[in-house]
Amino acid sequence: MTTSSLRAVADRAAARNAWLVCALFLLAGVAVLDDYGLIMDEIIQRQAAPIVLDYVRGRNDELLRLPERAYGMAMEAPLLGAERLLGLQDSRAIYRLRHLLPHLLFGMDISATAVQVAVFSL
Repeated sequence: MTTSSLRAVADRAAARNAWLVCALFLLAGVAVLDDYGLIMDEIIQRQAAPIVLDYVRGRNDELLRLPERAYGMAMEAPLLGAERLLGLQDSRAIYRLRHLLPHLLFGMDISATAVQVAVFSL
């Protein structure tokens, strides 16, 4: 085998191994989803999300009087959107979704990073 063909085989193996590790990470996170607890300010974040969205949409200025207005919306807005899209009412289901989606997003990020490292480090 030539050097370039050996490198191609190694690249494929490294990428496959990276995907395998990432898949195991994602499966482990989903497997322990029921064991996740609530952090101290998670309920406050969820309650502030619709107020911030209403402010951004120009519907009201209640946000200006809200003590918790410093919470960021980069994750809260998509989480609230997913919650409403799925029509979730049960708080257990809502918080499970709020834990699952960031885990999946992080898993996708780790997967992309792992593949890039595996391919470009050889």
